[in-house]
Amino acid sequence: MRTTCIGLALLAVLGVIEATATTPLPDGRPEFFSGGWIGTGGEDSFCFMRLQTDGSGTVLVGNASGDWFGARIRWRNERQVLRLVGVDPLPADSRRRLMPLLQLTLTSGMNRTVQLNWSSRVSACELQPRGELSRREGEAAALLDAPQPGERRGSR
Repeated sequence: MRTTCIGLALLAVLGVIEATATTPLPDGRPEFFSGGWIGTGGEDSFCFMRLQTDGSGTVLVGNASGDWFGARIRWRNERQVLRLVGVDPLPADSRRRLMPLLQLTLTSGMNRTVQLNWSSRVSACELQPRGELSRREGEAAALLDAPQPGERRGSR
């Protein structure tokens, strides 16, 4: 019995050591969030965000009628949590159908998802890294294009 208890205790300690050894520390580098982010939201809105490694960025929100709202932002990565430091609305430009985006919030989600809120009446955009969306789109297309078991190529 004593040998069994010691063995279980040793396995538990090794399990804890193993778990902490394989869990990566939160990434606080700006590169973690930098790049292009794309998403959609309520009322047929399209959102685009470009984040630079120097902590600057631009946010654009397009609506179904083709109008855009924009702002320059300042941000930082706090251990894989995207923190909005400042918002500077872009000036209105009627030729480009661009209006100032006066307020916004960014909330980090699971697996590199960012939620962009700009209005209390429209549901938020869910943004993901542009490269991740392209990769996932390619995976989905490959899955749909792959022949089913027992199916010959070109029989669809």
